Amino acid sequence: MKSLLRTVLLASLIAALLTACGMPAAPTAEVLSQDAINTAVAGTQVSQALAQATVNSNTLTAMPATPTPGPTVEYVTLTEEELAALIDQAVAEAVTATEQATTAVTYTTTDSAVTSEEVVYVYDYYYYADYYVEYAEDLLAEYYNLYGDLANEMIVELNAIESELSQLNDTLTSIDSSLQEISSTLSQGLAVAEESIAQLEAAAQQAQTNAAELQTQAQDMISVLQADQQGRVDQLSQIQANNIPTDKLSAMQSAFSFVDAANAAMGDNKLSRDELLNLAQLGKNAQSGLQSFGGADRLGPDMTQFSGKFDEITTQFARGQMPQARSNLGQFETSLGSRPDFSGAGGNLPGGGGPGPRP
Repeated sequence: MKSLLRTVLLASLIAALLTACGMPAAPTAEVLSQDAINTAVAGTQVSQALAQATVNSNTLTAMPATPTPGPTVEYVTLTEEELAALIDQAVAEAVTATEQATTAVTYTTTDSAVTSEEVVYVYDYYYYADYYVEYAEDLLAEYYNLYGDLANEMIVELNAIESELSQLNDTLTSIDSSLQEISSTLSQGLAVAEESIAQLEAAAQQAQTNAAELQTQAQDMISVLQADQQGRVDQLSQIQANNIPTDKLSAMQSAFSFVDAANAAMGDNKLSRDELLNLAQLGKNAQSGLQSFGGADRLGPDMTQFSGKFDEITTQFARGQMPQARSNLGQFETSLGSRPDFSGAGGNLPGGGGPGPRP
């Protein structure tokens, strides 16, 4: 492949020479004019071939775009969907970069020889692929940390993707080992053995296969995530109140119990499936209490308007919308006002006028 340009250039030059050699002994003015045209055409072809050789030479030595790490991301500030999108993008980049690396290997080994410059050339693409494989693995670790106890189907899907990434990483390591062996041979002024080149080509072919398998495995990841999230929401919808408050004070107490449980559950920046189900149960109880006893009276303002907040917040948690759920929870807690005194029979209800008999 690398000798193709030389062949094209040589053929163009020979064609020009043959045209010159084929001129008649006593050329007429018309022939001379045609010869001039032929010479000009040949000259143009040579110029074009040289220009193309320059382009290909630049392509050979050009480095792929160096991946530049962006600003540090606080993953706890991302929704589950946003983190999954980062994983999806990183996997796609790893596949593309690996394909480019394998193409670089094929390009450099077509003539069954590898130079030191070509080793450097392939390494540029190797580092690019290695970076994105590692980045994808790091993002998977972040997902496991934040959602490993909440997601079900998604964890199975990501485990399969992680397995494919691991195999891809192994084949990239094989490419690295082959390049090191070839580089060592060249540094000693020795010819690279055909076996070493064959090993490099085999590693590249395996990497290509692994990249294709990774791409296939990851292609439905986002749909798996959406199904997982919907499954959580559907599970919450089956929960019914099992401890309904009997008065306004106990209704308010159940509302604050929900808030406290949610804050405690998110204290470690993650939520388990059991914690989510517990919050949903507390929310259903508090919702029933506010709907039944949350109306405005002499003990406090109308609290029935907040009865829908429990389902809203737990649904956000179920869909992995943690930043939104946290914000919503904080606003809800503020809306509830000051906490009643739950230590006795009466207390200062939000906006109320002090102790009094229970309704």
